[in-house]
Amino acid sequence: MLNRKCDAIFFPNFPQLDPLDQAKLDLMSVYTLNSLFWMYLVTQGINPREHGIKQELERIRTYMNRVKEITDKKKAARLDKGAASRFLRNALFDPESKQPKKAASKKPADATSDISNAKRPKQS
Repeated sequence: MLNRKCDAIFFPNFPQLDPLDQAKLDLMSVYTLNSLFWMYLVTQGINPREHGIKQELERIRTYMNRVKEITDKKKAARLDKGAASRFLRNALFDPESKQPKKAASKKPADATSDISNAKRPKQS
């Protein structure tokens, strides 16, 4: 609760952000604060690698990696089924084989299959 109030004070547009951007902002803030504490420990002569701050920074990095994976999934290519079907329909379109519907309905089924076989190139 205190974290949300601090975010609202320092970042007035925080509530308008989507949850993913809020998580990114929170992680960036926490990582920055912990990095500053790391530097403070170094200036005081304390080895930060043996301090609990190291585990905290590693934990924050794992969360940052999770957010990055989610962001990458959102950016991943998706199949547009409508566009794919239009692409295939137009790629397979043969204007010469188009016949009026009335003429095609009067011919027997065997005659139409002979026409489609006659237009195919012979394989050697």
